[in-house]
Amino acid sequence: MALLIPPMMAELAITTPKYLVLGILLLGIILSVAWKHLQNDRSHASLEGISEAPGALPVIGHLHLLGGRRGENDATMYSRWARATKSDLISCRIGDQVTVVVNTFTAVRELWVNQSPALVDRPAQPGFLDKVGVDITGSSLTDQIRRCRAASLKALGKSMWPEYYRLLEPSSEGLVFSLLAADSGLINLYPKLRTVIFDLGLSLTYGVRYGQFDEAFMDSFLQSILDITAVRASTANFRHYIKFLRWLPEWSSTKKTAEAAVQVRAAHVHQIYNAYLDRVREEGHVNCVVSSLGSDKLSEEEIHGTCLSLLQAAPDTIATGIYQCVAWLASPEGIGFQSTMYQAILDVYGGDRDLAWSMAFREEKVPLVTSLYKEGLRFFTVTPYSAPRQTTKDVQYKSAKIPRGTAVYMNAQQANHDPAHYGADAWSFNPTRFLGDTSPLPHVSFGAGGRICPAMALSNRLMSAFLVRLTLAFEMRLADPKVDKNARFPVIDGVRFSDVLDELVAAPRMYDCRFIPRDPAWLTELSMKAKAP
Repeated sequence: MALLIPPMMAELAITTPKYLVLGILLLGIILSVAWKHLQNDRSHASLEGISEAPGALPVIGHLHLLGGRRGENDATMYSRWARATKSDLISCRIGDQVTVVVNTFTAVRELWVNQSPALVDRPAQPGFLDKVGVDITGSSLTDQIRRCRAASLKALGKSMWPEYYRLLEPSSEGLVFSLLAADSGLINLYPKLRTVIFDLGLSLTYGVRYGQFDEAFMDSFLQSILDITAVRASTANFRHYIKFLRWLPEWSSTKKTAEAAVQVRAAHVHQIYNAYLDRVREEGHVNCVVSSLGSDKLSEEEIHGTCLSLLQAAPDTIATGIYQCVAWLASPEGIGFQSTMYQAILDVYGGDRDLAWSMAFREEKVPLVTSLYKEGLRFFTVTPYSAPRQTTKDVQYKSAKIPRGTAVYMNAQQANHDPAHYGADAWSFNPTRFLGDTSPLPHVSFGAGGRICPAMALSNRLMSAFLVRLTLAFEMRLADPKVDKNARFPVIDGVRFSDVLDELVAAPRMYDCRFIPRDPAWLTELSMKAKAP
């Protein structure tokens, strides 16, 4: 783009101080780019057959309505626009990015599953992916990312699970025994749960032994993971979506936090990987994802990128899913269901509590537990809108045409609560909803299609196992508001369960809960066995 400087400005440049000339030139560049954006705005005709959301402004498009700026998360805004236009597809402009948002379960299944090859790519997010390296979740589908995804699917396949079972036991037992030590007092399960899930993820990926690294190390590593997740696909920062803003210096605290988190994460990975190499030298082989990826001849950078992509998601999806299931179980509506589920577990194992405990990770045989966690993932959508896809060719949906290179968002929150698919009670929590349901896509909380979460099957098994063990071990009770004046309570609502409005991941509101041992002597015996050499 040529910048034309009028003769008057050239004459001024001769007699004006240099800093002022530079300022005028910079202003001219900014105005020229802004003018180009205005022209582009005018040239963006509505996409064929797709209604455009109301309220767009020049240059920024709909950004001023997103990122929590109107007191609602982006998915809720997308749903509002869909209702206003009476359409399951809407178009909007997120800065420079022309975007289509898909709002119904039927449309998601058609585009993400039936036309999956056309939606396997992702648009770049400058300011994020250029700092984190290999990222199988958020990167465009290059040959490198294809190799990493294929290797991760192999490493997480069910045929590999028997090798990982012994890695899962210490983390889950540690959680249960820490709750036992709380002596039925009020506690917030979430920090414990997220740490345990993260620790478990490190065991699976890098073969880290339970308790191998101290609490400060683990907390620091986990916080770096969460700080990076906070900027993924977030519309809070205009710079990620408006090109000319990225030409200007940035001094935001968010940028500093994210960049520092990348450095902290890299340092922790280096230490953990060295510990893994030490174990390999001592033992010859370590059963974990890193070993499997290494056998597929991925580079060290690709191995770390693949493992870190898995670690980024685990503390959010699994921990929040279990946490919100417990929130419902401990609520007045769910109290009675706890006894029903406890009996259902015992019935499957012929009343043998020890067998049910020992088989929790090895099999998933209690339909009521499966239905509960599926409903938890559906109702409490942890990722309300998915990281965007990008069309690799023109895509047709009914009368709508989505051009090649268009960003496409899945409104997972709305699709997961679509009355046309789930019925009139779509916005109610129903723990038996999925009894007898064998659909390969019961919900879209793990995504869908060719880039569905590679750890989906294992995540489901982990949720089932934790819920089985928590139910076998405890009765779960919320605080008594008449006695526990400062206690926190969960919000059993498909949107308001989280107060995070400006991030991709909807972290839950915290609540306090009592875990009352069903049989303290039995749990003490299990604890002693776990500690035995």
